[in-house]
Amino acid sequence: MLRAVVLAVAALSLSLTPASAKVKPHVPPFRMPTGWPVSITIPTIKVKAMVEHLALNGPKAVDAPFKWGDVGWYDLSARPGAIGHAIMFGHLDSTCCPAVFWLLKDLKPRQTIWIQYKWKKPLQFRVMWTKDYPDSHLPTKFMYGSTTQRGLILFTCSGVFHYDGSGYDHKIVVYARLVMPGNKLG
Repeated sequence: MLRAVVLAVAALSLSLTPASAKVKPHVPPFRMPTGWPVSITIPTIKVKAMVEHLALNGPKAVDAPFKWGDVGWYDLSARPGAIGHAIMFGHLDSTCCPAVFWLLKDLKPRQTIWIQYKWKKPLQFRVMWTKDYPDSHLPTKFMYGSTTQRGLILFTCSGVFHYDGSGYDHKIVVYARLVMPGNKLG
């Protein structure tokens, strides 16, 4: 009798499980690389650059990388891949010609940015949006504020160059998010 009850319960539980139910594949956990980012690659705009670590004293103290072809990482922001916004910037042009982020304005949603750490495979970021802002209207609360996303912000100069020492009057800002295991966005 007990055996019949157990078999009936087992049969009932099997009938309640839809035939279309799929077992979710195992997704490995995300492990943040140690150390600092060493390079950035953006295939669609042909960028492959070293990352300089710029120790600045606050969010408004932005300084460009020392080399025209390098990208600067603002090391008071999140590390690329960590929770928060990692902020990186590069020159638009040099005294003679285009620099590392000359084509940054051409990045489109869903395109890929790769950040390499020394001891791990590169982290993949997916571009969410690109926008041009006047210097007086940069989205600083978004850029420097807290977030639960694993975001990457790239920016460079744009607009009109002013020879009075103020430089360009706009910035191109690109926002991307980390592609996590299982192809989810961080």
